Amino acid sequence: MLYSVVPVEYVYGEQKPNDHCLDYVYQGMLMEVKPLTSGNALIVRLINPPLDCYLDERYAPGSIIPYR
Repeated sequence: MLYSVVPVEYVYGEQKPNDHCLDYVYQGMLMEVKPLTSGNALIVRLINPPLDCYLDERYAPGSIIPYR
């Protein structure tokens, strides 16, 4: 909850929706990706990976992975 005298339009007005982000399962991990035109995808965030994958550079946000 947000209790403020500031109108809601000013608080949430600057937020932009994720541009074409999709949930994608790659090597058994659910992640949010942004498809690229080259048949690859950009990792936006990991949703449900094993804990050791957070330390793996291959799955860091901003990394490129094969997509479909």
